[in-house]
Amino acid sequence: MNLPEHLTIIEAAEMKEQFAEALNNGPQLEMDLSRLQRVDTAGIQLLAAVKKAAQQQGGDIQWQGSSDALFQSARWIGMVEVLGLPE
Repeated sequence: MNLPEHLTIIEAAEMKEQFAEALNNGPQLEMDLSRLQRVDTAGIQLLAAVKKAAQQQGGDIQWQGSSDALFQSARWIGMVEVLGLPE
């Protein structure tokens, strides 16, 4: 699954539906971070919720590519480990 350039409160509702559909296809998700340039707390909370839902179903998120925006924002609010982001 390719994440958009922006994952903020504005995009969160739409992305929540897409994540729910992806989880319906199986709990193991691959997310490509390479396009993600802007993320806010709502976006990080959404990713954390999706990761938790995947884990509850016996899967997880495998991160592909990298996003400095996500890593820096997640680090700022103490969510790097929760999201399982590579350092």
